[in-house]
Amino acid sequence: MLVASGFKVITPKTAAQKQKLQNLPTGTVTMINKGKKKYYVFPDPSHNQAYVGGPKEYQAYQQLRADKKLSREDLQDAEMYQDATMEWSVWEGGEGVWGPMGGPVPGGF
Repeated sequence: MLVASGFKVITPKTAAQKQKLQNLPTGTVTMINKGKKKYYVFPDPSHNQAYVGGPKEYQAYQQLRADKKLSREDLQDAEMYQDATMEWSVWEGGEGVWGPMGGPVPGGF
């Protein structure tokens, strides 16, 4: 998602750069001010690299994350609604046998 948002993959070359990469919190994007510019860095120390972008790339990344979350929620909703159309009450053990509150239907057996 980061690359799709325009982040660039940077490989640290010096010991100082490698140390900075190791010091960044993993699993999250960190904002870094350098002079008057803002950079957003996502470290990947296991691959000795970092994903770096500016405000525009970070905004695109946030939008992609939001879109992906919505599409995942839409899929979950669709699965839930599909499950609701299975008419569980006609299956053995469904409401038709056990009643609306889970107890046996009077005279059901």
